[in-house]
Amino acid sequence: MMRFKRSLPRRAALAVMSLGLLSACGEGQVGPVSPLNREPAAPSSYLAPPQAQALRTEGDGRILVGTAAAGARVRLATPEGQVYLTDADSQGAWRIALPPSPAPQIFGLSMILRERTVQAEGYLLALPDARLVLLRAGAGAIVVQGAPAQGVSAFDFDEEGGAVISGAAPAEAILSVRIDGRTVSTSGRADAAGRFSLPFGAPVPPGPHQIRVQGESLDLSAAVDASPAQAPEAGAFRASSTAYGLRIDWLTPGGGLQSTLLLD
Repeated sequence: MMRFKRSLPRRAALAVMSLGLLSACGEGQVGPVSPLNREPAAPSSYLAPPQAQALRTEGDGRILVGTAAAGARVRLATPEGQVYLTDADSQGAWRIALPPSPAPQIFGLSMILRERTVQAEGYLLALPDARLVLLRAGAGAIVVQGAPAQGVSAFDFDEEGGAVISGAAPAEAILSVRIDGRTVSTSGRADAAGRFSLPFGAPVPPGPHQIRVQGESLDLSAAVDASPAQAPEAGAFRASSTAYGLRIDWLTPGGGLQSTLLLD
């Protein structure tokens, strides 16, 4: 399990607070908001969290689409305080128009149904190349849009060497992980959609490594770099291009620093 114990400087700590408030209610909405028309939910009923499903290009802008509870108010927020609001329709579908951006953006997603607020898992990362990624604290990133049909798509790690490798394989495939020729993970399994996130059973040393994910009739390989990161000097994350792919160093809600390498 990936753990975060690092003490962050004050500026970084403030950025953590801003990330933690991404899905809170507040002012500063951007874009049109349709009228509310929602039915109250029973206090004890379970509400599945909202989900983003795709990032589409329309004209000069982008459209983020997803699902939520029928009639819920859906809220998307940035660490800088921009807020986008919309309402899910009677089938739970929603869409939010976003302006074009030449740089990666992180969002917090939540929904409000009457007096109940439900946060989505993790943070959404929208990239200029139309990739949509779910960043998960202490777990592997999920490339929601733009991932290969089969292959390794992301490598997550922290300053203590905790690491997770993620990607796509045949549905329900049983998988194992090797790093630099050594087995480092007990057997894991891809889910029904073929997605997998496999934790390493031992800390990964800093520096470059070769990783292989293997299963029956499956042999995937990836080159990664687990060099430690510094906390972002400003804001909640830092994006940098590397020889291995785009690297995102980001602050988790618990105050830790996690690095996500999106593999080319």
